Amino acid sequence: MTNPPVTDGPATAGPGRQAAPAPQDTEPQALLLRFPAGVMLRAGTTLATGDTGELLVIGERGFSVEGADRALREWAGHLTEGLRWPASGAVLTPGQETLLAAFAARDLLVPLPRTDTTDAHTKQRHWLAHTGRDPDAAQERIGRHQAVVVGCGGTGAIVATHLCAMGVRRLLLVDHDVVEVTNFNRQFTYRQADLGRPKTEALRDFLLERHPEARITTAAVFADEDTIPGLAPSGPGEWTLFCCADRPVGTLAALLAASARDRGGCVLFAAAGLDEAAVGPLLRPDDITAHRAFAQEMEAVAAVARSAIADPVMSASIAPVNTVTAAWMAGEWLNGVILERPTRSLNARFVMDLGNSSTYEERTWR
Repeated sequence: MTNPPVTDGPATAGPGRQAAPAPQDTEPQALLLRFPAGVMLRAGTTLATGDTGELLVIGERGFSVEGADRALREWAGHLTEGLRWPASGAVLTPGQETLLAAFAARDLLVPLPRTDTTDAHTKQRHWLAHTGRDPDAAQERIGRHQAVVVGCGGTGAIVATHLCAMGVRRLLLVDHDVVEVTNFNRQFTYRQADLGRPKTEALRDFLLERHPEARITTAAVFADEDTIPGLAPSGPGEWTLFCCADRPVGTLAALLAASARDRGGCVLFAAAGLDEAAVGPLLRPDDITAHRAFAQEMEAVAAVARSAIADPVMSASIAPVNTVTAAWMAGEWLNGVILERPTRSLNARFVMDLGNSSTYEERTWR
């Protein structure tokens, strides 16, 4: 077919509008350079057929293609799952070239991952493509990352599950507790058969059943000044310490932050309260000012906790608060460490109050 006219503006606009000129980098060869493996439509792009058979692209950057035949409309629909170039390069009809140029001019294309096998991370690589980064490189970085999860309860066990599912393949699980019946209201990785077993071993088995290629080690110890030095990987590298435990109050946070800073890793904190899911701060090793301010505050918190008449950690806990805390923690790590996107928890703690469905920044360390 001949090149169909592309009409800018709302997708429902009638004929008569002038087509917007496409930039030079929307030429077929330029698209091959920008998207070497192939292309997908950006998420949220809706395609429809108009009353007279035109192709409608609905959305803020919408446009219409008059005279688009059924074959071109069907071809466009396949772009939602992705179009992989053949080994010899793109072989497109004039109508397909025009349509791709229109999509590219409006920033409605994202790169298809180079990896063309179907595996556990296929949909995640597609998601990573929409972040504006190389999806294969991002997935490889996740796979290289090491994680140390301190506390394998309602938050830590779910964080570890998220990390393993995303592709982290080296994890150290740290917890001194065993599985108890009171865990079952919020700690979903444990079974009745795990009662009395160390949480670290039960969680390791749960994860390895789903991700047998992972390398998961365990430490059934209480995290304190004697054991923490042996938990963090030595030397600089891509690793993060996830603090999902709360005792000893203040002291544990200060020790873990210092260990991550001294060993060249990131550290991320989270806590599940009565109605509140708190995440942060995310501290990077070079954020010296934030580390110093955080350490001073945690030392003060520890002093108050040591003088308290009763244990300052409450016993009440519910699944939604723990689950939200863990999911936000995993998301903050993905954004702030792997993708290096702006993240709310960098040197700050923010809170979601499930009691009134609100979020707010609680504290910053600068």
